[in-house]
Amino acid sequence: MKPGKLTLVIECTLLFGLIPGLLLWFQLHQNIPFFPVLFGFLSLTLLIGWRDPNVSFRPQTQTASPKKLILRIAAAAIGLTLLTALFYPPLLFRLPRERPQLWLMVMLLYPLLSVAPQEFLFRTFFMQRYRPVFGEGATMLWVNALAFAWAHIFFLNLIAPILSLIAGLLLAHTWQKTKSFRTVCLEHALYGQIVFTCGIGWFFYQGSTAAIQQMTP
Repeated sequence: MKPGKLTLVIECTLLFGLIPGLLLWFQLHQNIPFFPVLFGFLSLTLLIGWRDPNVSFRPQTQTASPKKLILRIAAAAIGLTLLTALFYPPLLFRLPRERPQLWLMVMLLYPLLSVAPQEFLFRTFFMQRYRPVFGEGATMLWVNALAFAWAHIFFLNLIAPILSLIAGLLLAHTWQKTKSFRTVCLEHALYGQIVFTCGIGWFFYQGSTAAIQQMTP
């Protein structure tokens, strides 16, 4: 049986509004590991999606435009590198410079362990499950991007959710155009690899630990 709109609104508010808020509260008091939270959330949405006929694990896909993707990635690489160089110069290319083996591991494992679960959660699941509520246009685009940004408040800084809002808008737009899990995973992975290479990735990992340490007497 398909859930009603009110049920979906309540569920969306709880899953993508209240739960990240509770995690933020716990994160302020105790540093919570990221991956158990991510995979716990993934398991829950897989169960819900499996029972919902509106959620297809293999939706019909359309061909993405390689030219648009290349332009987006190039703009992201230039913009994020300039942002790091201008405002956080000590972080510029810090990971590949100081810990090349860890950087290589991140480049290889990040798409599988972080990107794929997130793209199922926020694109495959969210944009099909809540389509009856938010439609498939601008409302869905913004609600999805805002939910994606709000989830990144987990890292206890403003840089992560701001950049995630921008990325969320781009990724939601890509999903709306292609309905392709592979395409959004590729785009997300490339953005993330740029983030961790140029140095601003500090705010998506170490930033949370540093923030907690600064708030601890």
